[in-house]
Amino acid sequence: MTQVRDGTEQGRQFARWLADQADAGLDASMLDAGRLLLQLRANRAFLRHIESTGTTVAERGGSLSGLLATALERMGALGTAVLRNAPPSQHEAVVDELVQLQTATVQALVRGYDAIVPINATPTERERLLDNTVRALDRINSVINSSLELNEVLLATVESVSDHLGVSEVTIYLYDEAIGRLILSATRAFNPEAVGQTTLALGEGIIGWAAQVGQPVAVRDAWSDPRFKYVPGLGEEDLRSFLVVPIVLFTFERLIGVLSMASPEFRDFTDEEVRFAEITAGQLAIAVENARLHGQTDDALHGKIEQLTTVQNLARTLTTDLEPESVLAQIAQSAAHLIDVDKAAIWQVDADGKRMRIVASYNLGDAYRRHSLGIGDGVVGRAVATRAPVVVNDAMNDERLVATRELIATEGYGALFSVPLILRDRAVGAISLYSPAPHEYTQEQVDLAFTFANHAAIAIENARLFEEVRQGLETKSILLQEMHHRVKNNMQTIASLLEMQARRTETQEASTLLKLSAGRIGGMARVHDLLSQDAIGQTTVHQIIDSMADMLRGDLNASGRRIEITVEARPGRIQSEKATVFALVINELLWNAVEHGMAGRTTGRIHVDASAHNGRLAISIEDDGIGLPEGFSLMRDQGLGLTIVRNLVERNLDGDFDIAPRQDAPGAVATMRFRP
Repeated sequence: MTQVRDGTEQGRQFARWLADQADAGLDASMLDAGRLLLQLRANRAFLRHIESTGTTVAERGGSLSGLLATALERMGALGTAVLRNAPPSQHEAVVDELVQLQTATVQALVRGYDAIVPINATPTERERLLDNTVRALDRINSVINSSLELNEVLLATVESVSDHLGVSEVTIYLYDEAIGRLILSATRAFNPEAVGQTTLALGEGIIGWAAQVGQPVAVRDAWSDPRFKYVPGLGEEDLRSFLVVPIVLFTFERLIGVLSMASPEFRDFTDEEVRFAEITAGQLAIAVENARLHGQTDDALHGKIEQLTTVQNLARTLTTDLEPESVLAQIAQSAAHLIDVDKAAIWQVDADGKRMRIVASYNLGDAYRRHSLGIGDGVVGRAVATRAPVVVNDAMNDERLVATRELIATEGYGALFSVPLILRDRAVGAISLYSPAPHEYTQEQVDLAFTFANHAAIAIENARLFEEVRQGLETKSILLQEMHHRVKNNMQTIASLLEMQARRTETQEASTLLKLSAGRIGGMARVHDLLSQDAIGQTTVHQIIDSMADMLRGDLNASGRRIEITVEARPGRIQSEKATVFALVINELLWNAVEHGMAGRTTGRIHVDASAHNGRLAISIEDDGIGLPEGFSLMRDQGLGLTIVRNLVERNLDGDFDIAPRQDAPGAVATMRFRP
């Protein structure tokens, strides 16, 4: 990496570019510029140039907020270039350097700007627009730089923003990707018991709307706004005007959460106040990510992978058992073992949708199993009504519980939490998990139980459908369609979890393995989707190839690669027992052509041809990539991917497979033949 030798000229050039001065530009690439700028973060000459730039903007009557926003945005763009080219093991260090750079730059720009009194500003306006902003940003930055405790950073931000903007309430919601909801994580004046308990979906309320669209929103009269959602017990009855800003980590284009400010008086938030909130949200995004990076360890990563594997295995086991009573009993026992608690109960909503009762349990007494609840009553009723987890850390002292203290004492539990069983966007019941003593459950435990509950809901529904079919209420074709649909959803959920973990992992090896697994499972899910649309459990070769090609096109477009994929296949049916294997082979060969044949390229061409000869199907996948290594032998040089393909074709499809260079052109062609 290029080292900084003389920061004078480089510092002057960077300072002018960060301020968006018309005659300033970058002579280096974004990656090289980003690396050099990170090295300059503590260079005195560079910081003097930054300070001078702030003075120049003030002399010209420019906006401080606009100056800061432009500088932070450009530093973020350079930081993104560095992060994308750095190994995962260095991400934490790069984020730390970026925070230091942004902090030093903001302070220098403000010092320079503060040295000049704008021509059109009075001393009072100057003090409000500059001094208060400096103090608020300094307080936030000092906590970000000195603490890795996320709660401490969130509370300091809430206090500083509230004091600076003069609003009575500031709240921070953090987005939980595992459950797809915003969780209240810090508040200035709301009910403190709501922290960690109140959740919102994307698009739900003004806060959810801002998170979904990724834009700030200022509302003078929230109660008359159709997007507003009142949350009972939160304490927002006296609030009128809201300013809501999404917290986005732009280096990865990932939603972190939402920063919300509210006033009891009707108020029009100014552009300067919106700018300040956006700058604060940007700093907060980096702080939250930094705290999360520091909190991740190799043990935690391996533990998470083991948990996901366990959930996947349990889901597979549950979907193979179609006896309703057996499925429910397995769910109760598996949930208790998975979360490491003593007792568990499966609650089911009655047909009238008004009450629910325990239909299966693990280690619960007879008296407790007999009581029922109304929807919205108690902890379990709230979980079903809100379709969100509800946690009780001390059962004997929590007024949300409907069960009597005598019943709780007799049953012998001190803490519990409930997660809803959701099917087709409808809560059909809940899983309750009980610990013998008061206990603070971790967010990971709650997320894991929520994920397992999604699989359990599918398993319960599978069992119910099979029971109806066995009783003659459904035909065989409907059963097959529903089963394929459930398996597809099951696999899509697992693939999404693997993709999520791949994005969070710090090691390239683990990320690659998780992405490969997600791709394979996603391919099988596509086939089950096709099979679910055919009453006799068959699909066509052309549909499978098109589906796999469409899935790959979507992934390539998302990554900015323009690789053309064409398909020429004649109609022909394939049995369901071979369809999944065939799709997995096609998916593997298409990805092999992209990852190996098109390595280092953003453009290229892949052609898939399918034809039938004497009852055998011939498939060829041809690419114009770099081709095979000289002297390549399939038996000797095959990697994991080609080994999987060859074994699947020979053992499961009873066919043959080969891969060879293209004739008279660069690239390779993979060929397989089998009876469909």
